[in-house]
Amino acid sequence: MNRFSTTTDIVYNDNTKKDIFIAHISDLHFSSCITTKMLVKLKDYIFNINPDYIMITGDLIDTPSITNDKDKIKELVTFLSGLGKKAKVLISIGNHDVFTSESFNFFEKLDDLYNIYVLDNKSYQDEFIFVTGFTLSNNYYYNITGRESVEMLLEDLNKHKELIDNLPKKLPKVALIHSPMRLNDNQVLKKLHEYDLILSGHTHNGLVPKWLYFLFPGNLGFIGPYNRPFPKIAKGKMEKNINNKKITVIINGAITKFAKTSGPFFSRINFIYNKSVNKIIIRKKRGINYEN
Repeated sequence: MNRFSTTTDIVYNDNTKKDIFIAHISDLHFSSCITTKMLVKLKDYIFNINPDYIMITGDLIDTPSITNDKDKIKELVTFLSGLGKKAKVLISIGNHDVFTSESFNFFEKLDDLYNIYVLDNKSYQDEFIFVTGFTLSNNYYYNITGRESVEMLLEDLNKHKELIDNLPKKLPKVALIHSPMRLNDNQVLKKLHEYDLILSGHTHNGLVPKWLYFLFPGNLGFIGPYNRPFPKIAKGKMEKNINNKKITVIINGAITKFAKTSGPFFSRINFIYNKSVNKIIIRKKRGINYEN
C-alpha cells in the first residue's frame, strides 16, 4: 500500500540558469482513507529527491466535503506545510478539488501557507523558472457530450490569453494542467507553444500496473477517466514539435489509483499499484534519459 516508484526525466532547455530538480505528484485524492503514516512516507520519499520545486497537478482532495472535517484536513495541511519547508510547492486545481465557488475557500487558505502557491489560473515566477497552473472548467470535465473535447479546452485557454502569450523568454516555462487527454492535439499545443514542459495527472496511469506495461506500450492505458477503455493518452511522456519547438508532456501516474469515491471494493485494491512520483531535471546539455 505504501510502495512508491520514481520515473526520471531529463528535459533540456537552453534558457535554464542551473539544473532544476522538480518532484511531480498528482491525484493524492486525500480523504478519510489516507493515513498520516502514508503522508509521512510520501513526504520523506519526496525529500529524498531533494527538489527545488514540488509540483502537484490536481485532485489534491477527493471531494471538497473533506475540508469540513477539521481534524482530518489538518493532516493534509501538516503534510503540505512540511513540503513547504523543503521547497516551493506549486499546486494546480483538478476536477475533484472544486465543484462550487465555495470549494475554493480551502485552496485560498492553502495559498497563505509558507512556500505554498495555489495556481488557480495564475502564474509563479522567480529568477529560475516560470510556472502556470491552468484550472479547467467544470464544463470541460462534465458536459452533455460526456467527454473532454478539444473545443472546450481551447475555449478555457482563450479565457486566459495573458497566461499563454508574451511569456518570459529567458526562463524555462512549465504549465500545470490536470488533464492530459487533449494535450496531443496540435491546436491545443499551438496555444501553449510558449511553454516548454506540461505536467499533468488525472488518468491514474490508465490503471496499468508496471508489470503489465509490455501489454500497453507508449501512452496507452487500460481504463481511463469516466471508465473509458484503452485511452490513448494515459501514462508516460509525450514529445511534440510545434513551430520548430519541442514541447514535452509528462503524465504523473497518481498517488492514489482508486479514490474513496471509486467505492469500497476498488479502494481496497490500491495495494497492487505503486504510488507514482516523477523526478524531473531541467538542464542545458542536450540529450535525453527516460526511465520507466
